[in-house]
Amino acid sequence: MNAFLGFVMRTRLGAIGVVSLGAVLPLLFWVSGAVLALITLRRGLGEAGIVLAGSVAILLPLYLLLLGAPMAVLQPMVLVWVPVIALAQILRQTVSLAVTIQLGTLLAGGAVLAFYAIHGDPVQFWEQTLEALVAALTGGEPGPEWQQAAAGLAPRLTGLWVANMLGLAVVCLLLGRWWQAVLYNPGGFREEFHGLRFPAWFAGLALAVLAGGLVTGPGLLADLATVVAGVFVLQALAVVHALALARGWHSGWLVGVYLLLPLLIRPVALVGVADTFLDFRRRYAPSSSS
Repeated sequence: MNAFLGFVMRTRLGAIGVVSLGAVLPLLFWVSGAVLALITLRRGLGEAGIVLAGSVAILLPLYLLLLGAPMAVLQPMVLVWVPVIALAQILRQTVSLAVTIQLGTLLAGGAVLAFYAIHGDPVQFWEQTLEALVAALTGGEPGPEWQQAAAGLAPRLTGLWVANMLGLAVVCLLLGRWWQAVLYNPGGFREEFHGLRFPAWFAGLALAVLAGGLVTGPGLLADLATVVAGVFVLQALAVVHALALARGWHSGWLVGVYLLLPLLIRPVALVGVADTFLDFRRRYAPSSSS
């Protein structure tokens, strides 16, 4: 780990090479974002911009050779790399993980609103997109079963898509922050993540959006609720990790939490919201006398 991180931070060409390679290999795409986050956190926006520009310069002919579409590089750049660099710069300036993720969430909410403003009817947009995708993959018109599945999925895709983009950016940011701690501040990331807690106004806003999404069903509020839920799942995970360390729980508990997480997104998000008001870490941490 240290050797890899040292290589990335030692030379600009090394960083450009790793970012470019991560973009070409889908399973390692998150590495490219984390490297950009690390460079931004440590060396600032200017250096990250140089590495980003160098990576794009390498990927343009590579995408032309592999895909026949050099401008396809704009997709990861706009959807992942630029948001990751922006979040890392905010964290560098504020030195607050909570503030950084709050601002990222507000920007993601703005993206949902913009999507509705641009497309008018997101459901129709996603149905047409899915239909075109199936036709391209199968070479024919989608059957009635697929159309039924698409009709059920399309109303939720805007929120899922934006939440996925925000989630990927935050994961890359957290990984980059962890790498920064490994190199320059051992143990610092654990303390920072375990202390992640959003303010009451943000939790209250999230609770209102989550409730509104449940009442109105698929639509704008439900899409915003999907974005917000993911953020407070992160706070709930911070609570679990902090309590596991404080109370000496076996690591198997954490494994169980992550295995069950996909089935319990909304309840776990509500735990995160509740923590803002109830402070589970203080309430359930072992007392100093025990």
